[in-house]
Amino acid sequence: MKKHFPFWVFCLALSATAFQPCRLTAQDTTITYLRDPEGRIREHNFDFLKMDLDVRFNTTEGKVIGDVKYELRPIQYVIDTLFLDAPGIDIKKVLLDEQEVKFTTDSAGLTIRFLQPMDWNKKYHLEISYEAKPRKGLYFIGWNVKATNPDNDHYFTRKQIWTQGQGVDNRFWIPCYDDVDDKLITSTNITFDKDYTVVSNGVLKKKKKNQDGTVTWHYAMDKPMSPYLVMIGIDKYNFKDYKSKSGVVSREYYYADRPETVEPTYKHAGEMMDFLSTETGFHFPWPTYANVPVQDFMYGAMENTTATVYGDFYMTDARGAIERSYEGVDAHELTHQWFGDCITEYSGQHHWLHESFATYYSKQFMHSMYGEAAYQWAKRGEANQAINAEKNDRFPIAHTHGGTARVYPKGSFVIDMLRYVVGDSVYKRSITHYLTKHAYTNVSNNDFMMAFMETAGVNLDWFFDEWIFRAGLPDYSVKYQRLKDNVVFYVAQTQKTDALTGIFKMPVVFEVHYKDGSSSSKKVWLSHANDTVYLSAPRGVEVDYTLFDPGSNILKNVDFKKSFDELGSQLVKAKNMIDKYDALVGLRDFGIGQKRDLLIAVYNEGNFSAIQNEIIKQLAKDKDPSTLGLFARALRDKEFSVRRAALENLDSVPEVLQRDVESMLTDSSYVNIEMALKKLVKHFPAKASDYFEQTKDIKGINDNVRLAWLDLHAKDTVAEAKDGHKYAKQMVPYTSNLYEFRTRGRAMELLEKLGYCDKDLILNLFNAALYTNSRLSNPAMKSLKALLKKPGQLQLAKEVFAANKWTDWEKRALEGYFK
Repeated sequence: MKKHFPFWVFCLALSATAFQPCRLTAQDTTITYLRDPEGRIREHNFDFLKMDLDVRFNTTEGKVIGDVKYELRPIQYVIDTLFLDAPGIDIKKVLLDEQEVKFTTDSAGLTIRFLQPMDWNKKYHLEISYEAKPRKGLYFIGWNVKATNPDNDHYFTRKQIWTQGQGVDNRFWIPCYDDVDDKLITSTNITFDKDYTVVSNGVLKKKKKNQDGTVTWHYAMDKPMSPYLVMIGIDKYNFKDYKSKSGVVSREYYYADRPETVEPTYKHAGEMMDFLSTETGFHFPWPTYANVPVQDFMYGAMENTTATVYGDFYMTDARGAIERSYEGVDAHELTHQWFGDCITEYSGQHHWLHESFATYYSKQFMHSMYGEAAYQWAKRGEANQAINAEKNDRFPIAHTHGGTARVYPKGSFVIDMLRYVVGDSVYKRSITHYLTKHAYTNVSNNDFMMAFMETAGVNLDWFFDEWIFRAGLPDYSVKYQRLKDNVVFYVAQTQKTDALTGIFKMPVVFEVHYKDGSSSSKKVWLSHANDTVYLSAPRGVEVDYTLFDPGSNILKNVDFKKSFDELGSQLVKAKNMIDKYDALVGLRDFGIGQKRDLLIAVYNEGNFSAIQNEIIKQLAKDKDPSTLGLFARALRDKEFSVRRAALENLDSVPEVLQRDVESMLTDSSYVNIEMALKKLVKHFPAKASDYFEQTKDIKGINDNVRLAWLDLHAKDTVAEAKDGHKYAKQMVPYTSNLYEFRTRGRAMELLEKLGYCDKDLILNLFNAALYTNSRLSNPAMKSLKALLKKPGQLQLAKEVFAANKWTDWEKRALEGYFK
């Protein structure tokens, strides 16, 4: 899923009192690690074996009425109390083996006091009756919205209930031991309106019709999972089943009123299942699987066991899928059914064992679908994120504060490097062993490292030391020269070395390509601050270009200066797309006149879109007719990202390109339509009314075209003054709870820039600022602060605040804006 982190026990020598060194022998050095007290495994005194959950809801009050039963056994020797996480839950009754027991509650949860110590060798049954009005963990969407959907807008609010347990949010609606280091077998009974579909973990055992017009849905698991993976999803869903070759059925839910979204969203469901089973050597670990779209989801998706919940902004028709495809996210969350759900971290220090693997196998699936160039480009994106993270702080991957960029993209790239180091056979055999040995249990970083020792006798402590347990990455400075019958490379590692970052040991390939078409290659283990590498070269043959780490298998920064001719040869002749791209980036330092013909020739070969986009960027300021001809072709390119790159890089629209840009008002990409409309209205205002007429009925993805259309009209001060801010007023409803959060956030941003304010907008911003999804509340708070800087608008906000009813916590939160 989303954004959490990992690791071991680390210490950094920043001060003698705060940090202590840990003696290890990897690479014959003394190393120290950054401490991570938040990464400790949480202690608990009971092992929870089974959970039977029974819930129903009051949707208008946002209330959960529940009864949860546990089978549990003591795991500490002497126990007379039990604490369960249950913040804000109203506990009605607690039974132990059907006898009432005393309990107390506080802001953190429930403490149960036993009349006598528990028997270490005995199982017990605990039952808790409760009610909750959660602000986290379980979400009620749209139940108090009275308005009907205008014009069947896909982004209008729905009526839903859904849950999001990770990291530790299921505790807000279920009294439970809410942490990753315990696993239990679950059964869920959810009672709800008969017109709705209810989804939960495991197999649907039965549906019971009740006399009050509700249905009780009974789901059950047969293998244990961690409590944060318990889920519920409720809406008026339909579904389509996709069956893999291995026989696993993926049940893909969709909104009953949007059947056109099914194929674009789920088209590769069967292939993903087969791919991951083959790649891991471990059959899908559960009896069933589902994808469940929900509105206002705060992340991309969440890998609840057997049932992934994802943001419905990914559930699109074929046109919307151009802009926002669920494919990669779908593969990521499906991978979690192995890495995260079947095997689960002990604590946040080991979180990369979930997210890095899900990112890695998603990337590998996309590789299988879209080829090597797309795979290399995905890796480059991961590398860029990892490099940028190192500029901000110096946490290892295996640290609870490692951050998203390390736990997802950097970790994924590190797994690529691990496979590169040990080879495909050893890697795949070790992964299969790791999953098989630890299935349905908790795992640590050491468990994964030991899988390679147990399977292939390979000790990878050095690799884990430099890439997982330490921070940073290598900075290589590379030079070469021709000496008689050799090409000699001089490689220096120039990164700052200290207790947290050392000299990296990695196998690196060197290639020399000669002007007669021949080449030489050598793989060398670099492990020193300075290394010299010799490659035999045929006498009398000139070097055409050289490559350090062809294909970019190593995560690194590289300083390797090359001449224009070398870069040109590499761009034209290199086998790997990413080596061509790197040559192209090197050409940024050269003038347009020197490189124009080369870039146009390469563009015309129809290379991968990233190369075409970089060429467009480098030629953006050039007014030569041949370059304008390239832009004309780019604006008509079959690839939407190339068309976009051409549009983005046009500071102005020359008349010779006007028709090409106008053609993009009917582009397959809604974002391209929005961009073209803005460019055309700005540069050809005399034709603005024609452009507006052509796009007046296009809504777009999250209503992006419609909002841009209104914004452009609202910026016409004469028209707005004449019509009394007609167009700005039309944007205000898009900020309300009538719409999902992405549409609302965009409308808020546009209205803030316009400086428009009225009572409806302020009320919408108040409600949004109180919303549980921070991706809505944060922009709402920003807009509120900007608006309330003006005295007249501040007074208006006070009037709106006084005229409406607020709960105590809402009142306290909103009063802060008036101070």
